[in-house]
Amino acid sequence: MQIAERAAELGWYHTLELPDGVVTPGMFDLRGAVGHYHLPDDMTGMRALEVGTWDGFWAFEMERRGATVVAIDLDDERALDWPPRRRPQTFPEGPRGAGFALASELYGSAVERVVCSVYDATPEKLGGQFDLVFCGSVLIHLRDQLLALERIAGLVKPGGTFISAEEYDPWLSRLPVALSRYHADRDAAVVFWMPSVRTWKAMLWTAGFDTVVERERFKLQATGDFSVRHVVLHATKHG
Repeated sequence: MQIAERAAELGWYHTLELPDGVVTPGMFDLRGAVGHYHLPDDMTGMRALEVGTWDGFWAFEMERRGATVVAIDLDDERALDWPPRRRPQTFPEGPRGAGFALASELYGSAVERVVCSVYDATPEKLGGQFDLVFCGSVLIHLRDQLLALERIAGLVKPGGTFISAEEYDPWLSRLPVALSRYHADRDAAVVFWMPSVRTWKAMLWTAGFDTVVERERFKLQATGDFSVRHVVLHATKHG
């Protein structure tokens, strides 16, 4: 079967450039937004982790820059930490890792994908700590954002970096206090809490990061007619 035919059988969250000129019809095309996240240009010798990899755009990008990469995600959408009224009740057609598996095969990638919730992610489970942990558009969908950040802090080496890119509440972000808005009462919501930028920063510090730097705010455009505000934070733990 040709690559285009194999790719057409799957649903895609990320737009990926596969061999033979095949481009997947992802919900989000991140190719033009990579610079907003401020990844190191050269990641040679680094051990990196992506939290919530889905089709693997960022995992493969970090590998392309030279890193040895581990990526975690869940295969069964019923296990996702979404509001109960929005959580899938039946097993979808095919696991969520199918797109990643196809891309990994075609790229000849060595990224190690581990089926694991961020809540259960520990250095013992993932073979040690990491020089860089990346998590984008994941924490916004979790009930316990602080617990997830605590787990991530435990995965970052002293002196290492955590890159966080998440949606934020623009109105609360104008206020001089840390606040978060409850969102799970909305019919279409797959979000429990919508923090302000100040709240995201405070949670990273509370979770164990000593320095939190805001790098950028931008709108991430979806392939549909909507965009999502994101704030990019870089956090480090002192050695």
